[in-house]
Amino acid sequence: MTPAARLAASIDIIGSILERAAAADRVLADWQKHNRYAGSKDRRAIADQVYAVLRDQGMRRWRLEAAGAAVTPRLLVMADAATPLMEWQRLCDGGKYAPPVLDDAEAATLARLPSDEDAPLWARGNLPAAVLPLAEAAFGSDTDMELAALNGRAPLDLRVNLLKATREHLLEQLRGEEIAAAPTPFSPLGIRVPEKVRLEMNMLYRDGLIEPQDEAAQLAGLLVDARPGMTVVDLCAGAGGKTLLLAAAMRNQGELHAIDNDPRRLARLPVRLARAGVRNTTVHQADDLPRFLQEMEGRADRVLLDVPCTGSGTWRRNPEARWRYDPASLDEVLRRQAGLLDDGARLVKPGGVLVYATCSVLPVENGDQIDRFLGHHGEFTELPLSEVWGNTITVQRIQSGTRLSLTPYRHGTDGFFAVALRRAG
Repeated sequence: MTPAARLAASIDIIGSILERAAAADRVLADWQKHNRYAGSKDRRAIADQVYAVLRDQGMRRWRLEAAGAAVTPRLLVMADAATPLMEWQRLCDGGKYAPPVLDDAEAATLARLPSDEDAPLWARGNLPAAVLPLAEAAFGSDTDMELAALNGRAPLDLRVNLLKATREHLLEQLRGEEIAAAPTPFSPLGIRVPEKVRLEMNMLYRDGLIEPQDEAAQLAGLLVDARPGMTVVDLCAGAGGKTLLLAAAMRNQGELHAIDNDPRRLARLPVRLARAGVRNTTVHQADDLPRFLQEMEGRADRVLLDVPCTGSGTWRRNPEARWRYDPASLDEVLRRQAGLLDDGARLVKPGGVLVYATCSVLPVENGDQIDRFLGHHGEFTELPLSEVWGNTITVQRIQSGTRLSLTPYRHGTDGFFAVALRRAG
């Protein structure tokens, strides 16, 4: 493909991401599926350009708004301060595979883009202005550094399936395949590998010895402290990443129940369970929730609530998602989280533990929710992280206290929050 053809493809993909409100990796995969003529170098160059735009979207939007122009996919791609107008005019030559020629209005907009020196923090941090106060409440004096880290590239973390292997053995095997694998700094189950590893082609993954899972999610799963013989409920199981972790921690002994209200995500779980060698897990459909809550009331040793949230902690993996923030939607998410906390509390038996977790960095979804819950459920108290993890994880290297708050800048992980709540015996 010519540079002009790559540019045209990038504009089309950005347009699809904005119009469909779809994940960037899914749109890119769809484009590659329907344009198999594109070689590997072309696919990589187009993906790099798309993600460069998405990670610089705040600045590009600000430049266009300051220039008095509407934000269009074409202008969003071209509002790059490092590329002169003449280069865009050269590439947009109206050829068969090139973008259409720039019109006078577009050329005038690109010619008067403002200096980046005047850009506000929301633009530099690549997030909507409405989200900035929430980010500042979460990060305080570290806001600039955290936003920069949240806008960076995430590493690829893997979780070792202890039902089939040990971390030491898998590190040796990966290094034998000339993959620069290293232990994650905090999770005893994690391995960090280069982002470009094609995991779906690796036999260790295909045989169920490893699963992709960010280190923060692993730590939250370990906070459940699931043990063999327990009755454990994963009430918001999704596609089952933490369900698999819990099953391995239980050594396939005891009862593990997984349920979620998204049948499409839950449909992937049986295949993942089989690949991982899990035998103690029952998957329940969302329609079963009322009956399930009634039958399991007061029976669970552990309940994990990895609740639906804004996903703000994963924005470095999904840079396009931050521009879909909607205050009205957040209100609905908060109501749903509160309801799930009340449902989860019903399931916990006296002396049992409820773990609340989000992949969010926003206080309203995290500590504020726990404060509300404890105000209505005096039978629950927060557990110190050191008491839950014991010698498994060196808590002092992460943080002390009762509430786990992980961030990209401080910990090199996704943003994540988790807290363990014990019900009085």
